[in-house]
Amino acid sequence: MKKTLGAVIVGFVVQIVGLVLIHSIILKQDYLDTASAWRPLEAQKARVWAMLLAILIYVIAAVLIYIRGAERKPWIGQGVRFGILMALVSVVYGSLSGWVILPIPHMLVVKWILYESLLSVAFGIVVAAICQPKQAIT
Repeated sequence: MKKTLGAVIVGFVVQIVGLVLIHSIILKQDYLDTASAWRPLEAQKARVWAMLLAILIYVIAAVLIYIRGAERKPWIGQGVRFGILMALVSVVYGSLSGWVILPIPHMLVVKWILYESLLSVAFGIVVAAICQPKQAIT
């Protein structure tokens, strides 16, 4: 239980820091260039609670999924594989779906997929490091 809670807390921090880095710093100009596609900043700020809730739900679910599937194999490999799989089921799916619905350039979607997939792998590695089974091979 301590490992699970620790993984949720650290995973949440990793996600928040990574998403802020990606969306507020790296992609800032892309969002300014496509401002007409987004809610006004004040409307976004009013809904930030929903984004934080979504991130928390994602992290809790991801940690629980990882724990159920963890094997007694090297944790780093499991973390990378888990991160790639999470990217495929969340980042790639969400980004391509957003591109279909929103009037945004395809290069923004490519950047979403690239940067958030890297974040997913980092998240997977962190979760695997915290949740490695007791006699895991290192």
